[in-house]
Amino acid sequence: METCLKILLLVGVVTAAPTSPASSLPSHEDAILAAVQVYNQEPGVTLAYRLLEAEPQPDWDVTSKTVQPLKFTIKETVCLISEKRDSSQCEFKEDGLIKDCSGFFSTEQDPPSTIMKCEDASEEPNLVTRSRWRRFTRRAGGFIRKNRWNIISTALKWIG
Repeated sequence: METCLKILLLVGVVTAAPTSPASSLPSHEDAILAAVQVYNQEPGVTLAYRLLEAEPQPDWDVTSKTVQPLKFTIKETVCLISEKRDSSQCEFKEDGLIKDCSGFFSTEQDPPSTIMKCEDASEEPNLVTRSRWRRFTRRAGGFIRKNRWNIISTALKWIG
């Protein structure tokens, strides 16, 4: 009877012990390294890239099932993608391209997914200024409509 109680107690302790779901979920560093691997698999990439710098994410919650941001910088190495080597073992290329990457990491699905975009670090981001231009043309058009006779008479005086 005592043996049965010990076994029952052991089973109760094992089932009541908290499981660590965080161990199966990737840390911020793991997510960044996975994103670099995803980038290295993109078509057109011939030389492997390696992590140069990662922006720390103090709010990174390993247990969260939400989309979390990623920001990091990668640099070209001397290793060819076709060699299928571990990029962490490759030396950085002396004049290798540096890319700023940003994206999102999600554990909402199994396996976790990564969405990201990398741009050359030397390039300035393209700013879309359509709204400013549109606002300018609307205001200029309104000014011309209001003052068209004054503009015409001034132009005629200036010409003739």
